[in-house]
Order: sequence, then structure tokens, then C-alpha cells
Amino acid sequence: MTKKKLLVLTGPTAIGKSDAAVEYALKTGCDVISADSMQVYRGLDIGTGKITKQEMRGVKHHMIDVAEPDEDYSVGKYVSEAEKIIDLQKFPPIICGGTGLYITSLVLGSDFGGVGKDEAIRNKWKNILADKGKQYIYEFLEKIDPESAEKISVNDTKRVIRAIEIYEMTGSPKSKLVSENNTKYDAKTVILYDDDRDALYKRINTRVDKMFASGLIDEVESLMKYENCGSMQAIGYKETIEFLKGKITKEEAIEKVKQNSRNYAKRQITYFKGMRIVDKQYVKFNDFAAIFNTFRLI
Repeated sequence: MTKKKLLVLTGPTAIGKSDAAVEYALKTGCDVISADSMQVYRGLDIGTGKITKQEMRGVKHHMIDVAEPDEDYSVGKYVSEAEKIIDLQKFPPIICGGTGLYITSLVLGSDFGGVGKDEAIRNKWKNILADKGKQYIYEFLEKIDPESAEKISVNDTKRVIRAIEIYEMTGSPKSKLVSENNTKYDAKTVILYDDDRDALYKRINTRVDKMFASGLIDEVESLMKYENCGSMQAIGYKETIEFLKGKITKEEAIEKVKQNSRNYAKRQITYFKGMRIVDKQYVKFNDFAAIFNTFRLI
């Protein structure tokens, strides 16, 4: 059976993915499907850099504002919902976003998305986390699934525990449950890059300043009832919560968001380099002609 064609546009934060996707969509008539694990949440707008209606310029966008901030939104659910949208598309849509796990799970296929939950295993490792700390559970993951550990931050204890849970439920590392053989898509991936790392960091800093000037503090304040939810651990939100609780100054919060955003961009770049997607090409962030020509080949 012929595989459905799919276009993927990704890259680190502040590289210009959304603008490039809209430009391509305007020329071809396709839709854009977001691949951003934080933009799925309603109300988290400014801090996630969510594209506005004006910036969409009439292009239909999917997988934005599909969950409440207190929802435990999984990669498996993302893949399931995104696949339904893709099946309805007349033209190959653009999957646009910087959440590498969402992209690889969708493009390569993810058996682990169908692996359910085991509360006993999950609670066991939560107790171990509380007793022995995040470094201990991370080092356990490194032993059983070094490939997944390489892509997960030691601080992301939720994903660390989920990877261990999958291993204990299936007997196989999560990284081995993803293969190119079970995907139903013929995907072409463009990874945007900027060889001037300082310029990228400057754009990140400028974006953060704009977020605070545009009302990020008020946005976070309106979401404080969700402060203990996973969605509020997003960069920009957790630091602003610290400010609102009087733990740090506004200036310290802004600097922390900038630093954490720059560190996140570094992790994204590393992740994209290691993505096992075969048909991927690096394109300079401002070379729209190259993006257009690469996608046209499909």
C-alpha cells in the first residue's frame, strides 16, 4: 500500500519554523499540524510562543489548544489525534514544531504509544524518586535504555519514569519499540539551523523580552490554579511562578527564562542530530527557496 506523504519542519526554538510553515502553506494550500508539547494546552499562549490568528494568515492550524492545562497529555495521544487529522488532508500537511519526541513518534511509528499505564510500577518509581532522588532513577534508565536516557533530561523525571515503566511492562527499552518499519508515512523532514549560534541566542533573548512585555506575568497569574500540573513546568511558566511567589525578582525570572530557553535549544539541536529519520535535510533558517524546493520533491 502506498504510504501517505508527510512534510516535517523542525528546528530549535526561535529559529522561525512557524513563519516558514505558513509561507509554504500559502503557496501550496496545505494545512499545518503543530508538533509542540506545550502549545496543546489552552491558555498557555504567550509563554509557549503560540502562533496568533494574525500570524496564521488564514492557514489552518491543528493540534493547538486541544487540552486543558491539568490534562496529562501523552505522546501516544498526540500521535493518535494527529494521525486522524492527517488522514483527512487533501495535500501533504506540514508537521511543524520543536518537540522531537512528538515528531519521531509520529513519523517513525510508536508502539509505546499503545503501551498502557501501570500505576503500581509508576508509583513504585515515584517513591524511589522521593527516597533516592532524580539522579538515581536516571542512572537506572541509562543502564536499561541508554538511547532513551541520552534524549531525556535528568530533570524530566516524568519522562524518565515513563521510560522505565515501558521497559518493565514490555521487557523492551522504549527506544527499541520505535522502528521505521511500522510507520505509514512517506515523510520528508527539513531541520532548520543557524550556523551562528550567538545570533540564535540573541533571537531567543529578544523573544523572551517580548513575552514579558506582552503580558506573560498576567498570563501565568491567571493560571496559578494549575501551578502543580505538568503543563506549568514549561519554560517561562515555572520561572514566572517563582517570581509571583516572591522567591526571585522579575529581572532574575527573565534571565532564568532566557538561560533555560538557550539550554533547551542546545538539547533540541542535539536531539535533531540523533534523529533516526532517514530522509532529513538541514536547511538554513532564512533560505525559504531551499525549504520550498526540498518539500516540492515529495
